[in-house]
Amino acid sequence: MSDSISVGHPFYFPTQAVLVDDDPDFLDGISLMLNKNLSYKLFKSANSALKYVNESHKQVQFLQRCYTSYKTGPLESDALSHIDIGKIHHEVLNGFRFQTCSTVIVDYSMPEMNGLEFLMGLKNPFIRKVLLTGQADMELAIKAFNQQLIDQFIDKHDPRLKQKLNATIATFQDQYFRSSFKLITDPIIANNQDAFLVNREFQAFFTELREKLDCVEYYMLDTPHSGFLIVDSKGKCQCLLIYTKEALARHYQTLLELKAPMELLKEVGSGQLVPVYDIQTTALRKNHPVIQDWSLFYFPAREIKSATQTYYTTISDPSSLTALKDKTIFSYNDFMETNSGIQYVMH
Repeated sequence: MSDSISVGHPFYFPTQAVLVDDDPDFLDGISLMLNKNLSYKLFKSANSALKYVNESHKQVQFLQRCYTSYKTGPLESDALSHIDIGKIHHEVLNGFRFQTCSTVIVDYSMPEMNGLEFLMGLKNPFIRKVLLTGQADMELAIKAFNQQLIDQFIDKHDPRLKQKLNATIATFQDQYFRSSFKLITDPIIANNQDAFLVNREFQAFFTELREKLDCVEYYMLDTPHSGFLIVDSKGKCQCLLIYTKEALARHYQTLLELKAPMELLKEVGSGQLVPVYDIQTTALRKNHPVIQDWSLFYFPAREIKSATQTYYTTISDPSSLTALKDKTIFSYNDFMETNSGIQYVMH
């Protein structure tokens, strides 16, 4: 494993790649090369594609919902920011989220406008720009890359075109989140309470867990505790709750003062069980149901150790998340690409 710190995202959902080429046969061939779980849209018309991309991100408005900045004085630096983590998981109810365009891949030689003219017309500065070239356009593409007008160029006739396309899109999707949502991500990472976002061992565990659960999107939570709402390809939601060693020790001390059952004290004290209810707002007492029937409210935990912190995690259902009750969830597997637009099947 690399010695560099693996920085995680507070949230992630599949973004879209837009591919533009006036040759329909080439587009058909490209569509067969793309990973099956990729959200993409194909355009033969550069004008139609440019209009679509410039309007698509307006539907998401993630920043407007979760981020607030307050002026505290006359200087530009006189400002406070507030991130409402409690609103982040509401994005799972936004049916337009998969239409967020993160990468545009465009042919250079097209009749309506060339690929560079198209890429210069993009309004969202965070979209990653890829130019498809032939041999005749290679020198021009290298010059555009060196001038930072594009983020990548790929030879259309490269024998490893499939691998390069998929690898480039995957890398640029990650970069899109890091750049476009920095106003949300950076303050959360700076909060020591959420240090699992920069903990290498936790991030390795979280990556493994997402693969195991067939996770296609996830969102940070602060209720019933720190963690993530995880959504799989069928739209099933689960909560990963994350307790630090110190947080679990504080909860153990509360149980000790309440003279909770010895078995519960033993399991919580050893990190074998963690609570899956909101311990911040629940006014505990000795005869409280979560104490009397504790086996229903404490789940087995997995310990994740690192040099700087020990975490205890568990998976539970998201029944405490009121935002999801009686709401429509859009399943990623039911999100179908057509030339006429995106169709969703509601669950």
